[in-house]
Amino acid sequence: MRLVIPLLLVVLASPVAAADEAKPAIEPAAEGRQFFAVRVAHVDAAIDWYTQLFGLELLNDTTADTGAWRIANLANQRLFVEVIRDDRAAEAARPLGIAKVGFDVADVEAIAALVMELTGDEPRVVDDTRHGQRLLQLRDPEGNVIQLSSPL
Repeated sequence: MRLVIPLLLVVLASPVAAADEAKPAIEPAAEGRQFFAVRVAHVDAAIDWYTQLFGLELLNDTTADTGAWRIANLANQRLFVEVIRDDRAAEAARPLGIAKVGFDVADVEAIAALVMELTGDEPRVVDDTRHGQRLLQLRDPEGNVIQLSSPL
């Protein structure tokens, strides 16, 4: 038994074994719709913000019979956003979920101008020369971070 475990570790760590077991990475579809879900306390404010800034349409808005949760689905051709209020989540010791979500857009500067026009807030666009991209971080009414990027 003492010989089997070290031998197994050597075989598993060898480049040949690793190459044989390599699996393809998950790649987003080039023309597919992007998706994210965001947990909020004020669904109506989130619906207004996402529909105005991202050009989404409200597909449906569902509330549990008990009122414990509400989910609104918003979408356009390229993006699907699920806005979730779940009072049951408040019972957790700390909120769970994604700290930030991001995706590529054609022109970060144009979106920054739209944000300025719609909200009066001037968002900060940052050139990330190290990664060859221009970044814009937006916060929805609940403080969730949406990071947009376009090539420099």
